[in-house]
Amino acid sequence: MPYSRVRTKLRLSTSRVLLETQPVAEVARRVGYSSPSAFISAFTKEYGCTPGRYAAT
Repeated sequence: MPYSRVRTKLRLSTSRVLLETQPVAEVARRVGYSSPSAFISAFTKEYGCTPGRYAAT
């Protein structure tokens, strides 16, 4: 698996924990995405739902 893919998986895995207590924009910034929309796109692609929907469950 390429390093870039490993890095993305690690960022998204970390974000799942942070979403329990922080807003999406803050989580995106903390895990290193340049914008909330870039984070939302990557999260949705990986998990099949938006971070907001994930956090609501």
